[in-house]
Amino acid sequence: MPYFSTGKRDDLIQRRMLEAALQTFDPAHGATLTNNPVSSVYGGRMVELSAIHLWTWDARPYPLFPAATDAWSDGPNWETGHWLTGRLGGAPLDALVGAILDDAGVGDCDVASLGEGPDGYVIDRPMSPRAAIEPLTLAYAFDASEEGSVIRFRLRGGTPVTALTEDDLVLPDDAAPLRLTRAQETELPREVSIAYTDSETDYRRAAVASRRLVGGAARVSHADLAVVTNDAAMERRADIWLQDVWAGRERADFALPPSRLALTPGDVITLDAGGREHTLELREIVDTEQRRIGARTIDAEVFTLPTEPPRRPPPAPPVPLGPAQVTVLELPTLPGDDPPVLAHLAVFANPWPGAMTVWRSLDDGASYQPFATVAAPAVIGETLDDLASGPTSRWDKVATARVKLSGGALASASDLRVLSGANAAGVQRPDGAWEILQFANAVLVGERAYQLSRLLRGELGSERAIGAPLVAGAPFVLLGQRIVPLARGLDMVGRRTRFRVVAASRDHGDPSAVEIVLRPPTLAFQPLAPVHLKARRETGGVRFSWRPRRRGLAGVSFAVRPDLGEASEAYELEILSGASVLRTLSATAPSTLYAASDESLDFGSAQSSFDVRLYQISAAVGRGIPATATLTP
Repeated sequence: MPYFSTGKRDDLIQRRMLEAALQTFDPAHGATLTNNPVSSVYGGRMVELSAIHLWTWDARPYPLFPAATDAWSDGPNWETGHWLTGRLGGAPLDALVGAILDDAGVGDCDVASLGEGPDGYVIDRPMSPRAAIEPLTLAYAFDASEEGSVIRFRLRGGTPVTALTEDDLVLPDDAAPLRLTRAQETELPREVSIAYTDSETDYRRAAVASRRLVGGAARVSHADLAVVTNDAAMERRADIWLQDVWAGRERADFALPPSRLALTPGDVITLDAGGREHTLELREIVDTEQRRIGARTIDAEVFTLPTEPPRRPPPAPPVPLGPAQVTVLELPTLPGDDPPVLAHLAVFANPWPGAMTVWRSLDDGASYQPFATVAAPAVIGETLDDLASGPTSRWDKVATARVKLSGGALASASDLRVLSGANAAGVQRPDGAWEILQFANAVLVGERAYQLSRLLRGELGSERAIGAPLVAGAPFVLLGQRIVPLARGLDMVGRRTRFRVVAASRDHGDPSAVEIVLRPPTLAFQPLAPVHLKARRETGGVRFSWRPRRRGLAGVSFAVRPDLGEASEAYELEILSGASVLRTLSATAPSTLYAASDESLDFGSAQSSFDVRLYQISAAVGRGIPATATLTP
C-alpha cells in the first residue's frame, strides 16, 4: 500500500493528485516557466494541456465492470485500484458547495477544507443556497461559520487547535468557571436512518439505518436526502451521524479572556478541568469583556470510520440483440381471415428482446413505416423424424412424429378441442409448400422435444402439401395468435413488398434487422379442391358429381348448397389419358354430364374407369386447387 494509506478506497485523494499534477503545468493556475517552460523551437509550452491523456481509463462499461466479477475476475481490484472509470463523475464536497454558492451569486466563501462528497446531488426546485446546503451538512458532517467577511466551511472533528486548563478560564461573578450539562438518554436517538438515491442499483431510492444495541433511548431520527451515492458510503454516514450525536451529549459552558480571539466556531480544543480532559468543539461564541463559549464534546475518531466496499448486486447483462429467426408462411385461408391473409410471419429469438416491430416498405425500400408489432415469440422448431403420407379428413392413429422446439411448449388437447381448431401447426416441405396438421397428443420425450400422435393431416385444404414422406428437419410452426398477418386482400397478390423485423427499441436500419422480400401468391384466394368425386353412367353418358368446399372451414362442408365464398359457382373437369388432357368440361353446378358421343370420340369405346382432374374456378384468381381421382361409373 502507499505510505499513510488505510488500505481503503479513496476517490478524493486520487482526484487531488490529478488536480495537483494538471495544475502544475497549467498557466491559468499559476504554473511558472520553471514548471512548464516555453520552447524556443516551436514557441509553445513544454507540456501542452490539450494533449494530456489519462491512461488509467478502462473500456469495460461501468458499472458492469467492476460488478460483473463472473466476466472479469479483477473486479474487486477496482475498489483500491488506479481506475478512473466510475470515479471522475463524482462531486467533491468543495466543488459541490462552491457550485451551489456560485449559482446563487454568493461570494467571499472558503470551501477549500471540504473533501469527500457524493456521486451526485439533486436540486429539483427553486430554493435558497442555505436550504440546498443544510442537508449536506447533516450527511457529510461539516459546518459553516462567519469569520470577518468570509463564510468558512469546515469539516467537523480534526486535530485540536489548542489545549486549555482551568487556569485559562475566566471566573465569572455569578457561576462556576466550567459548567457541564449531560443530555438524558431518552432525548437521544436510538436509531437514525437516511434515504438516498443508490448509484449502484440503477438510481433507485434506498435507505440505510444505524442503531445502538445498548441504552434506554427509543427515539428514531430520519433524513430524506437528495444525495446520490452507494449503500456503503451512506451506511458510513449514518454511523457517523449516530455516534456523533451520542459523543456530543455533553455541553460545556465557560468563558475565556479576549486574548483567545483566534478561536472561532468549529474549532476543536482540549480542556483539562475537573480531573479529566475534555475534547470540545466550539459551537457558540459571544464577545463582551470576555468570550462566552458554548461547546459540546466530540470524538474526532468518529469521523474517520473506514469505508467498506459497496454491495453491488450482480448486474443483468445487456440483452444481445442478434437477428431474429423469421419464417414466412404462405397458407390457405385460415378461419377468421377476412379478407384472406396471403402470408403470415412467425418470429422467434432467444433471448426474446421484448416486443419486435415489423417495418414495411411498399416501394423500393427507400422508406419504411411501422406495420405490425410482434408481442411474443412464436413456437417454432423442426421435425426429427420422417413423417409418412397420411389419410385426410379422418384421424391418423398410426403415424407419429417427434419435433424439436427452439422455444415454448406444446400440450395435448381433447378430440373436441382439436376438431374446434386447437393444436394446429404448419410443416413445410422442401419445395416450400406448407401442410397444416393437427395433433391431439403431445408427449415430452427430451429437452424441448415432443412426440406428436393422433394426427389430422392436410387440414384447411392443404392436403396437396402432404409430403411423401415429409423428411426430417422440416420447419414446424404452431399456428395461433403469435403469428402475424403480413399481406391481406386481393390487391396485394403479386405485389413486391419489403419487410424488416427488428426489436422495438431499435430502428429498421439496425444491423440486427432481418429483411424479407415478399411477393404474395394467390393460394389464400384459390378455391379448395372439391371432394366426394363420383361417376355414374346414365342415359346419354357419364354423370360426374362432387361436393365443393369453402375456404377457411376445417374439413369438408356437407351442406347441400354451401356458401362458397366466390362471386359465382364454376368448375372445370379434365378427362385424362395418362398425362394428356383429352377433354375439359365446364359446369356451373357441382355436377356435369360427359356425353357418350364425346366419350366415343375421345376413347373409341365406353370406359370402365376414368382419370379426372377437377378445379373450382374463382372469378378473381382462376383455377383453384385441383382434385384428382380415378372413378368407376
